[in-house]
Amino acid sequence: MTDILSWLLCMACVLTGGLALARGVRFYAADQTVARRFRQHISPSLAPPWPAMRGRALLENFGRMVAGTDSVRGLQGLLLQAGFLSSGAVFLFAGLRLIAALTVAGMTLLPHWLHDGNIGSGDAAMAFFLGFFVYRAFSIFLKLRSETRQREIRRELPYILDLLLMVLDSGVSIDQALQHVSLQVARVAPLSGQILVRYIADTEDGVPYDKALDRLAQRLAISEGRDFAGLLKQNLFQGGELAQPLRRLAGDISETRLSLAREQMGRKSVLLTLVMLAFFMPVLLIAIAAPAVSDVLSTMHHVAQDMAASRSRK
Repeated sequence: MTDILSWLLCMACVLTGGLALARGVRFYAADQTVARRFRQHISPSLAPPWPAMRGRALLENFGRMVAGTDSVRGLQGLLLQAGFLSSGAVFLFAGLRLIAALTVAGMTLLPHWLHDGNIGSGDAAMAFFLGFFVYRAFSIFLKLRSETRQREIRRELPYILDLLLMVLDSGVSIDQALQHVSLQVARVAPLSGQILVRYIADTEDGVPYDKALDRLAQRLAISEGRDFAGLLKQNLFQGGELAQPLRRLAGDISETRLSLAREQMGRKSVLLTLVMLAFFMPVLLIAIAAPAVSDVLSTMHHVAQDMAASRSRK
C-alpha cells in the first residue's frame, strides 16, 4: 500500500512539474517572439538569443526525425485549431511529446536502478505505463485545447458579426469597420478580437489583403471562420453585397452552437444514466433481493438444524 501511494505521489509531482514546465516554456516562447519582433523593427543589428533559437531548432529537427507523415497530417489540423500557428509547431510538439514520455519513463526506472543495480519486469512495466500515459496526455491536452478554442470562437463570432453589421450600416468601409470592431470587442470577445487585431496589424505592415485574409481564416481555424474570411475576400476583390451573407453566417453559427449544445446534453444524459446504473442499481437490487435472500438463508438454517436434531436422536 505504501509503494502504491509513493508511486501515485511521484506521478502527481511529475505531472504538476510537467504542466508548470510547459506553461513556463509557452510564456518564454511568447516573450521571445515579442522580443524578436521589437528587435526586427527597432534594432535589427542586435544579436538574437542564439541559445534559445538553437534549442528550438534542435527540438524541431528531432521532431522531424521522429514524426511520421500520417502523424504530421493528423497533428497539423489540431495544432491550428488549438492556436499553435507556427510552421514548425507540429515537429516541436512531436519532439517534446516523445522527450517528455522518455523522461518520465527514465525517472521511473532511475531510483530502482540506483538502489538495486538492475531493473525488474514490474519496474519496466510501470515505466512503460507512465511513459505511455504522458504520451497520450499530450494528445488529450491538444484535443481539449482545440475543442475549447473552437467553442470560444463560435461563442464570440456572432457578437463580432452583429457589431460589424452595425458599423457597416453606418456607411464606413470594410477596413474601418474591422478596425473599429477589433478595438471594441476586446472585453466581450477577447480571443476573436485578438485575431482581428493581428489581421489589422498584418494589413498595416503591408501584407497583401488576400494573404492577410488567408491568415485570418487560418487563425480562426473553424469552418465558419473560413466562410467569414471568404466573404470578406469576395467583397474586397469582386464586390457585391456583404450584409446579407454576414447575417446568414451569424444565423448558421447560432444554429451550429445550438446543435452542439443539444449533442452535449444528449451525452450528459447518457452519462447520468450510466452513473445511475453504476451506483443506484446495486442498492436497489440489494434492497429488493435482501429480504428474499434472508428468508432463503433462514429456511436453510432451520432445515440444517432439524436435520442435525434428527441425526442426534438416532
